[in-house]
Amino acid sequence: MKKWYSNKVVVITGAADGLGRALAIELYKQGCDLALLDVNLAGLAQIKKDLGVAAKITIHKADVSDEDELVAARNEILVMHGQVDVFINNAAISASLPFMQMDTRTFRDVVETNFIGAMLCAKHFLPLLQKRKDSRLVNISSDFALMGFPGKSAYAASKGALSAFSNTLRTELAGTRTKICLVIPPPMDTGIVKQSAHIDEEKKRAEAAFLRRYGMPIGRVARRIAQQVKRGKYRIIIGAMMYWIDVASRLFPSALHAYIGRYKKKFDFL
Repeated sequence: MKKWYSNKVVVITGAADGLGRALAIELYKQGCDLALLDVNLAGLAQIKKDLGVAAKITIHKADVSDEDELVAARNEILVMHGQVDVFINNAAISASLPFMQMDTRTFRDVVETNFIGAMLCAKHFLPLLQKRKDSRLVNISSDFALMGFPGKSAYAASKGALSAFSNTLRTELAGTRTKICLVIPPPMDTGIVKQSAHIDEEKKRAEAAFLRRYGMPIGRVARRIAQQVKRGKYRIIIGAMMYWIDVASRLFPSALHAYIGRYKKKFDFL
């Protein structure tokens, strides 16, 4: 795996913490040059310090939903690195609120970051990827794109849109130099819940505790993503739980959602 990644330039959004940080660490080990984007510049500076200077690492403050900031970051990356071989659309925010209790601004913020931001990244970085011989556009989706989980209407809508968008890009780019990779990761403690809007603080703590207890270690997730991206696999489903959720959502969607609706009170963080 390391040979394929050596000397490639990888751009990761939402890289200051969570899965983005874990991917940066993993791909650094594989010999990549990294361009890391986030709104949290201090977090980016810390990961650059932690990783050291063995590889070329640049950091760029940008809100992916702000097209002007994104274009400016792209131009910086092109000057500093000269190329982009892999682009990972990872930046995301969440909200855990029943739809009828969620204000319109919160819903829009989630969709604009998770989907519109990813769309803008694809729009402005695909031309660079298409110049490379064997490139990847990686979109990080979610199991919430597969099932209607209570309290996740905005997040599920944004990730569902990202999945549908990825399906279309895959067909449009078939036979070109760029492969599309759609990642469906398992539950993991990325810290996103702590930073998101929630129905109340007690339930926010309960959801965060659930992820710490049952989530897959984030470093393991990053390694598996890196392996499958190298192979150019389209649907990258991590973990047995996600495999069965994927199967159930496609073969038995009515039964799956009837089950979730009936037993939703079992999940005390919603």
